[in-house]
Amino acid sequence: MDAAAERDLPTLWRSGSWRAEAHTWIRAQADVTGPIQEHLVRFWSVVLKVPVAGGWAWFKENAPSQSFEAALMEEVARVAPDRVPPLLGVERARGWLLTADLGDPIGEHRPADDREAAAEVAEVAGAWSEVQRRLSGREPAMRAARVPAFEDSNAISYAVALADHLARLPEGDGRRLDLEGRRQVEAGLGRLGEDAARLEASGIPESVEHNDLHLWNAMRGRDGGIAFIDLGDAVWSHPFASVRPLLWVMRARLPFPPGAPEYERVIDAYLESWTDLAPAQELRRLLPAAERMSALHRAESWRRLMADVPLEAIDVEFLDAPAHWLLAATAEDPFAWSQAH
Repeated sequence: MDAAAERDLPTLWRSGSWRAEAHTWIRAQADVTGPIQEHLVRFWSVVLKVPVAGGWAWFKENAPSQSFEAALMEEVARVAPDRVPPLLGVERARGWLLTADLGDPIGEHRPADDREAAAEVAEVAGAWSEVQRRLSGREPAMRAARVPAFEDSNAISYAVALADHLARLPEGDGRRLDLEGRRQVEAGLGRLGEDAARLEASGIPESVEHNDLHLWNAMRGRDGGIAFIDLGDAVWSHPFASVRPLLWVMRARLPFPPGAPEYERVIDAYLESWTDLAPAQELRRLLPAAERMSALHRAESWRRLMADVPLEAIDVEFLDAPAHWLLAATAEDPFAWSQAH
């Protein structure tokens, strides 16, 4: 849990020197037709909107712990070019990424009909599962791209180390895990260990776990299929953890409880790419364990981002995110706990 060297990244990304260098690189990658615009600056990334011939392009740089995204997007494009926006420029050393615009994310256009909305979730789930299956044999390339690995066998030791780290933070630090939270983590370690062991024994090959898969990170490609963005949270781990955000969105926002046909179709769409390895019903039994592991992946994503910057650079509303997801990962029912908190 050692912190990386901290830099005030939002201040850096708004500096004239950084922007001059980034703009020079962008102009070398594309035919820029007007002023480059700041779209979003957060402590984890900067996104610039770039006018180009025929429309727009998007530039992105991540915080150091997620700078692998540019290389990962390049690797995905090698095996599934239709599943990411067209890449206009990649600078692996700095994590710079320039992609073509594909319009608004799917989440910005929710259909009026709930069943149609559920069908869209199923399409996204199935498309990402296909990407994962294509990537599952490419571990050396993922390691070369510096995609972090998260091994199920280390789940308990990781949770204990993170809980200890957060509990040691001083009073008044918004990231701190209090005594009650520390006890909850300890009480849930057995559940976490059992589910981690279940995934490890499943025989499903590891792949890229998106770790932030939702409808606002999915877009319509130029061929009408699904293309994915925002891979900076990704980990190399059990692939089934990726489907958790989509299922939670359905449970929270659509009137289809687990067991409803619309909900089951999302699961079927996701699992279809893996049914040559085991019967569908056997694969389904892994999803609760993968849901729990997904929460732990989210805790790690937030932890590593917060190690990139000084405390004062972190938006207040995100300070408790590592503790929140650690507690969800060790709760009896991660979904119910997260919705109540």
